[in-house]
Amino acid sequence: MPLQIVMRERKPCFFELSLTGRLDTATAPQLEQKLATLRGAPVRGLVLDLARLEYISSMGLRVIFKARQDLASGVFMVSNMQPPVQRVFEIAQIVPEEQYFASLEEADRYYDEIQRKVKSGE
Repeated sequence: MPLQIVMRERKPCFFELSLTGRLDTATAPQLEQKLATLRGAPVRGLVLDLARLEYISSMGLRVIFKARQDLASGVFMVSNMQPPVQRVFEIAQIVPEEQYFASLEEADRYYDEIQRKVKSGE
């Protein structure tokens, strides 16, 4: 199954990428190209919705790891991982577990709390 990527701006400067299919050697360049469109844009947060991602290879992990590094000053989150994909993330340890969320709503609440703390100077 080819990779399908849907990107939307959920809140100002906060983007969601929903991935469907397989993220492997053949499809990783698609994700790289999509992420490249965010370079130069003011990105304060990025959440990957992996609810429909069936498979991820080491090449897919590399693209996600690079995206996380590129967003060093922003919030990076992963949500809705299926058990096989989550297991690969746990083994590879490319994203800290505190950046995993069970749903987009949970990720939104976390992001909202971070913004509240920044505004109040905490």
